[in-house]
This record gives sequence, structure tokens and C-alpha cells, in this order.
Amino acid sequence: MELRIEEKKLGYRDRFKEIVEMINKITTLFQNPYLGTSMSNWFRLVIGNKGIDLDRIPLALFTVIVLLLLTPFRLFAGIRRRSAVKSASLSEPPIFVIGHWRSGTTHLHYLMSASGRFGGINQIDAVFPFFSLWLRNKNSFLNKLLRKLSFTRPMDNVKFDIDSPAEEEFSIANTTPYSFFHGLIFRKRFREYFRKFALLEDLSEEELILWEQTYHDVILQSSVCSGGKRLLLKNPYNTSKVCKLLSMYPGARFVYIYRNPYDVYVSTMNMHKKTDCFALQKVSSQEMRENVLYGYKSLLDKFYEEGEQVPEGVCSCVKYEDLVENPLEEMSRIYREIGLDGFDVDSKGMIEYLESVKDYTRNSFGLSDDERRKIKKEWGKYILLMGYETENSQKCCT
Repeated sequence: MELRIEEKKLGYRDRFKEIVEMINKITTLFQNPYLGTSMSNWFRLVIGNKGIDLDRIPLALFTVIVLLLLTPFRLFAGIRRRSAVKSASLSEPPIFVIGHWRSGTTHLHYLMSASGRFGGINQIDAVFPFFSLWLRNKNSFLNKLLRKLSFTRPMDNVKFDIDSPAEEEFSIANTTPYSFFHGLIFRKRFREYFRKFALLEDLSEEELILWEQTYHDVILQSSVCSGGKRLLLKNPYNTSKVCKLLSMYPGARFVYIYRNPYDVYVSTMNMHKKTDCFALQKVSSQEMRENVLYGYKSLLDKFYEEGEQVPEGVCSCVKYEDLVENPLEEMSRIYREIGLDGFDVDSKGMIEYLESVKDYTRNSFGLSDDERRKIKKEWGKYILLMGYETENSQKCCT
């Protein structure tokens, strides 16, 4: 009798686990970053990247169904979007938060945004750029409904909702093929996308012009949605575009954050693995590791090369570990270095944000001796430059 009861309990547990797994899969489907793109952009990407992997067909079919359902609304919303962008302008040059992925850019972005002083891209703009002028309306039914939802990023368990700051790269990716983000979805062409749209190399003249137009349109739309506030934009892809952005937005300011490269490596690898569920093309673990090593070195090579051309007072650098240890002191210094006033007022919102995340715990992963040797070989220049010569820890945080 006891054995049967135990078997019954196990049966209920198994069913419960199956239900939880099913819910997680459904939730993952609705976090698909392409749900807000256009049908034309979707098919250009699929055809241009020579199809998708067979086991990703269900994800692709789900995406197509959603896109078909949204197409009439997107076409109508697109008319309003074009009209709004055409008559928009920037009140002041943007402030750009830059740094390699998993270096603390999100934490810095959230911290600076907490004052409420700046405008920018939020999660609605990122995923549904064609609908953001509608969905940002706080009096609309959809906005009130979406406001009740919250999500968790798969790579680091950071919670966010529709009003949380986001990266403009997602908006670019959802409107055109001219974005490196597509390299994280169509992973077999990771390096080609990286060279073109992260480094702005190997681009045709037409592609560069179209990228600039798309980027500026996204920025203008964000300005409209933000009520004309000065924009604070976070995009790791911009780390290698400082000179280009200065030519497009004279007077812009940059805040560059860097972090222990060993931590960056394990965290970036974790990001690639956790976001694999959204990829339409897969690569081997070895190729994934090579892409991470290549991407970090290429991005920082370009950033430090261009840094020699950037005038003083344009870019402030902050070490992630210092920002975590002394956030207000570091933020006060950043404000001074880029000529931004109002820190005393803005710091009140920062303090509230810091209080809200005080219990957040970063992931911790081990790093093999072989991986350490590869990192030191490929990134040794920057390990020394950033002051991380001594690396005794056997655990790395993400």
C-alpha cells in the first residue's frame, strides 16, 4: 500500500513537472524577439540566411502565425510611425552607454535611467517598434494589460517589464536586416553579421547609408515616445561605433563600462547558451566559444583604436567592480567627466533603484584551466590594460 501511494505521489510530481515545462516553453515562444518584425523583414532574413535548422521549424511557424495576425495592424501603425518620425527632432545629443556584453551595461543603464530624467528605448519599442506609439499610451487597454506582466532574462535572472530600458539594436533588427543581432539568431553567419553591423566593416555604400537611416529613425521614434527628453541609450554593439556616432550626433556623450574579462567570458558563454532557444540556426559549442573570443577582441580593438580620436570630456570609463562597490561615488564622477549636471537630484532615483536590487545574486560558474589559458592568450592585452593581471579566483560571476 505504501509503495502504491509513493508511486502515485511520483506520478503527480511528474505531471506537475510536465505542466511547468509546457508553460515555460509557451512563455519562451512569446519572448521570441522577432514577434514584432514585419513579414517582409522576416522572409528577407530567412531566405538571405539560407533557411533555418529543421528542429527550429516549430519556432519559425509560430513566428509566422503571429506576424500574419499582426500584419494589418502593423501596416496601419506604420503610417503613423513614418509621420511621427518625419516631423521629429532631438532636443539634445544622446548619451550612449557602451561596453561589451555582460560587462554591466544593463546595471549601469538601469541606474542612470532611474532618475526619470532621460528618455530612451523601452521593451515595447525594442520588440514592437511599429506599435510602440500605440502601446506606449498608458491610457490604452493593451498598455494596462501589458503592464501587469513581468519577465526574467534567461541568462542572468534580471527581472524586467514593458517599461524597463532596452537596447535600440532590437528595434533596428525588427525593422531591417541591418543589425548584428541577426547573427545571434542565424548563428552560422555570426562573424559576417559581426563584421558588418558591429564593426561597420565590409559594408557596401548602400548598406551603410541604409544602416544610418534606420538607426536615426529608431532614435527619432524613441524621442517622440519619450516626450522629447534627452535620450540615454544602451547598446553593446555601439562600443565599436564611437566615431561614427559622434559624426552622426555631434555633442553626444559616452559612458564605457568594463569588467574582469574572465567573468565576461563565462557570462557571455552563458548568454549564448541560454538564448539558443531563440536561434533559428545552431552552431557547435566549440564554434560558440570561438565566436565569443573573436567578438570581444574585435570589439575592444576597435574601441581602443578609436579612443585616440575622441576628445576629452566625451567619454567616461567605469570599472564594473567599482560601480558595484561605490555606485554613487562612481556615478558622481561620471556626471562630472561628461559635463552632466543635476547629480544631486538624479541620485535620489538611483538610491531607490539600488535598494530594489540589493538582494540580487549573480550566477557563479567554474572556469577550466584550458579556458583560462585561451582567454589569456586571446585577451591578454586587455586583461593587462584593464588591470586584471592577477586572477586567482576559481569561480567567475555572471
